[in-house]
Amino acid sequence: MTDSLVCEPAKLDWSQASGPRAADYDDVYFSAEDGLEETRSVFLKACHMPEIWQGRRHVTVGELGFGTGLNALALWQLWRETRSPGAWLDFVSIEKHPLSREEAARAFAQWPSLANLSDRLLAQWPPRLKGAHRLVFPEDGFAITLFHDEAEAALAQIDARMDAWFLDGFAPARNAAMWSQPVLDAVGRLSAPGARVGTFTVAGFVRRGLAEAGFSVSKQPGFGRKRERLEAIFPGEVGAEMPAPGRVAIIGAGIAGASLAHALNIRGCETVLVDRDGLAGGASGAPAGLLTPRLERADRPHVRATLAAFDFARRLYSGLDDFWEEGVLRLPKDDAEARRFADIADMMDDSVVWQAGGLHLTNSGRFLPASLVRQLAGETERLQAGIAEVEAGEAGCRLLDGQGETVLEADIVIHASGAGAAARLPDISPSAGQLAVFAGTAPSRPVTWGHYLCAAPQGVLVGATHVRGEAAGPAEPAIAGFRDAAAAHCPDVELGDVMARWAGVRASTPDRLPVAGALGPREFILSGLGSRGFAHAPLLAEQLAAQICGHATALEKDGASVLLPGRFEMRRRRREG
Repeated sequence: MTDSLVCEPAKLDWSQASGPRAADYDDVYFSAEDGLEETRSVFLKACHMPEIWQGRRHVTVGELGFGTGLNALALWQLWRETRSPGAWLDFVSIEKHPLSREEAARAFAQWPSLANLSDRLLAQWPPRLKGAHRLVFPEDGFAITLFHDEAEAALAQIDARMDAWFLDGFAPARNAAMWSQPVLDAVGRLSAPGARVGTFTVAGFVRRGLAEAGFSVSKQPGFGRKRERLEAIFPGEVGAEMPAPGRVAIIGAGIAGASLAHALNIRGCETVLVDRDGLAGGASGAPAGLLTPRLERADRPHVRATLAAFDFARRLYSGLDDFWEEGVLRLPKDDAEARRFADIADMMDDSVVWQAGGLHLTNSGRFLPASLVRQLAGETERLQAGIAEVEAGEAGCRLLDGQGETVLEADIVIHASGAGAAARLPDISPSAGQLAVFAGTAPSRPVTWGHYLCAAPQGVLVGATHVRGEAAGPAEPAIAGFRDAAAAHCPDVELGDVMARWAGVRASTPDRLPVAGALGPREFILSGLGSRGFAHAPLLAEQLAAQICGHATALEKDGASVLLPGRFEMRRRRREG
């Protein structure tokens, strides 16, 4: 059996009125006296909050032991009350045994003063999938990146420098792995100069371990019945902040471009969408689409990354119009695929269920592509123009048209024009496709089998063909093929006259994974999304926006690495010796 893709859940004992206890560790999640005040004393005050972020544009706080999320809520509340206008706070935490949404809600019920924030956190509560999960609260300039994994493994995947740390694992005597020297060394490695640490424990090996990791450690008066606690500070002076990016030009106004505009806009960046065809052109202009996860029978970096991307997109779209989380039924093509689907379901949480000969994707859904693109782009400035070349220099970038005339100048350029980005990265290739809308009544939820069938404006959508190159092929053979496939897999659905036809071009890569990363100091790319652009673009855009702004990145380091644009050239060089 293949390794599971989900973490073991927390095992809670609720027998005490004061709150949950971890049965496996025989320890409490927070003080029985007053958990919220303990958090404020042991972590917020110990790390000199809010003083450490006064006058700053960006701050990052790390944590070992997310638990119920109480520390996150207390930090968030203080940040909202005291942050500078336009400032951004990244909270990066690690949890090996995630609580369910229902268990967290039960814990949060003890603090009605935090209800507004806890409700918002619960609305984005991530699944138990291993890896990094990004939760963004743009109204408050606040993001949580929650790593589900062992502490040492998760710390190796974090790409950020912390200005403060909350060390809040269970007691060292009961959870030694959380306080090991390799873990504390990683805390030091990920600390910015002047970083502060707060923790409840004064265990001798923790004091010595923090000192060995480079921290100056001191005992301080404890909270409640605990006589003492620890504070620590990393050497060095707090350095100058990374300057805010200037104007960012995004070439392409489909789902990749709109997702980038959204991720940059919530950070206060000046963005411009540049596209020859206007908003929601190309593959983003289909009559309807399905949001489904890419599923593989393995725990690998790209699998974690694409599953996290799907869940991020699902949560983002749930707050928009024209997205319906109605579930999707995926049918196997043969017995071998049926066995593979059953194995995948065993590796996943209850969002993927193998039952009655089909794979039930319970949190997948259907959407109207152009509507989501418009909503994500919002009021972003738009420029309808074709870009033939980008000249990037030390001072900035010039976007030139086919006649060599300057269309726009920007500090940073992101290539997000789908197959059009092949002009900048030749490893991207076009893949054409067609779909059709027929008169008729669709089933209560979409069905996929290689092709797919779902409700759409005007009737029932059936799609889609995949043809290498930019030519989608003749329409009539595709229509006949759609009818035959629908009759074989959804015999209860009657397809009437063709009400609408659509053809478009997707961007593909040799390994069928997206491309997201830097091409140079001022050039980035987000492309190669294939047929899952709406599932993958929002989180990859969040990743690039964080890089551009100097924020904590959204993906595990290994997951980000397998999506970098230079991977194809590196493979060619290895093959050539």
